[in-house]
Amino acid sequence: MAVIHPALRLLRCPVCAAPLDRPAGPAGPPGPGSAGLRCGGGHAFDVERSGYLNLRTGQARRVTGDTAEMVQARVDFLGRGHYAPLTARLARLAGLALARPGGAGPAVAEAAEPELVLEIGAGTAHYLSAVVDARPRALGLAVDVSKPALRRAARSHARVGAVAFDVARPWPLPDRSVDVLLDVFAPRNLPEMRRLLRPGGVLLLVTPGDDHLAELRGPLGLVGIHPGKRARLAEELAGRFTRLSSETLTRTLRLGVDELVELALMGPTGHHTGAAELRRRLEAVLPAGGTAMEVTASFVIDRAQGAAELAVD
Repeated sequence: MAVIHPALRLLRCPVCAAPLDRPAGPAGPPGPGSAGLRCGGGHAFDVERSGYLNLRTGQARRVTGDTAEMVQARVDFLGRGHYAPLTARLARLAGLALARPGGAGPAVAEAAEPELVLEIGAGTAHYLSAVVDARPRALGLAVDVSKPALRRAARSHARVGAVAFDVARPWPLPDRSVDVLLDVFAPRNLPEMRRLLRPGGVLLLVTPGDDHLAELRGPLGLVGIHPGKRARLAEELAGRFTRLSSETLTRTLRLGVDELVELALMGPTGHHTGAAELRRRLEAVLPAGGTAMEVTASFVIDRAQGAAELAVD
């Protein structure tokens, strides 16, 4: 039977918003080998065998998320440490937010509630695990819709729980319940992000820089960076969040063919182009006998807090 992670007990019912604080009874949906949670209203939800909680209700547009091949590519590529500077920087910024004077950090030793770090579109919870690992009293919640990714996330760290829910709908957490919210190249629901952040809580939002993977866009058919994306982001944040800082982290990666294929597969291209086709395209652009090429990785990290004038009722 799957073990119900402590972080999952912080969630709320997506149907009636009541606490999910009761084991699902025999009449609930979980089958043999699974566990579940239910609310006081009797709505029950599966904790899958691999340990993630499924809170999708089917009332939003069905999104399947990353495939098993895409998830494996992500595991392999990130496991090689290519994005380690981004991982370390996010852990550093989250740690500073949690330890700020007068914030959640100093009081945590006496507080009943843990520090809660939520990552939306978390995939395998690579970044979330690093943040939680640096904070002994933190719990992490990894949110995604990809079953292969959620299975990985559920076992990524002892203090990280994994959950599937519909990002476009109200998120199944109470107001002011999250200390740090991570979003790395993931869909945004800024009204819900604002609602969930505690006073002084921090949103860490990572978007691609203008030259991110520029060398691969044409040859491998990667999705380009939309013009005016920074202006649109500023408009989205306005009124809900106050941007505290913005920084760009850029490095040049020298990648072999296998790594280039992994990098392409772990993004949107992986939904419609397989590894074999990506290798064929690489052969056409690499010099004769070439086995590697240099690629720019560029990340813009925006750090924001909820706008003071918008109090959550």
